[in-house]
Amino acid sequence: MSREAGVPLSYVPRPLRQTSSGRVNLKPNASSAGRRDDETRPTQMQAGAVPNAAGSAYIEQGNTKVLATVYGPRQAGERASWSAEGFLLLDLVFSAVSSRYVSKEDNDKRVVLYSSILQRTLESIVLLERYSKLVFDISILVLEDDGCVLAAALAAASLALANAKVEMRDLAAGATVHLVGGSNGRLLLDCEGCEEDHLPDGSAVLHLGLCPARNKVCLLHSSGPLPAAHFESMMAAAKETARAVGDEIRRSLEDKIEKRCAKRARKQARVSKG
Repeated sequence: MSREAGVPLSYVPRPLRQTSSGRVNLKPNASSAGRRDDETRPTQMQAGAVPNAAGSAYIEQGNTKVLATVYGPRQAGERASWSAEGFLLLDLVFSAVSSRYVSKEDNDKRVVLYSSILQRTLESIVLLERYSKLVFDISILVLEDDGCVLAAALAAASLALANAKVEMRDLAAGATVHLVGGSNGRLLLDCEGCEEDHLPDGSAVLHLGLCPARNKVCLLHSSGPLPAAHFESMMAAAKETARAVGDEIRRSLEDKIEKRCAKRARKQARVSKG
């Protein structure tokens, strides 16, 4: 993987490199037409996007935009009476203009599902036993939904927690792979919203979360018929992509630390001169 300064990350997993030049076009005039089936959209990350939060992160994955904030820790209140460990309170919200779902019921179902998945995943990586009877509030706001929101939300929450200096077993990075059209179909990495909306019957999706340093899966969720013959290649593509996303999360944290150190050095230099 290579990344020039200031240039958004776009990644092609090594196990899936192909000689084909075009991405399968599920919708005419789709902006994904120039991408390969095994290529992600450009991704940008920023740690510390909200100054007054304990930790925060902003992620753009193509046109999908997610903002995550972390507040706390604070006293858990009544919850502390039935558990000695700490707690995470997660709130996932889609902005009024972000959702592609016309039906409020369909959108609400997705919020409940994604919230449950993210809650369990983050609880598995945060060292809650070190925050006895304390609670962290995690807010994830989807500013724009253009596909693969779950993976982007996981990365944003992980980056925000790390930015808040919350003790964790590892970072968490996500990836999404679609199988188009069933057992004889093609694999698409990081689908845009229009691609997700026009998937033919019999398609499937695999969401994966990876702890890159430990190389352990922390999230695995699929929907639709997923033939065993394709599962291994989908997992390989998702893992390799998640590792690259994990590298980008770590780079964002390092950039934030470097900027903080540079700011402190400039301040000390002014004090010395004064």
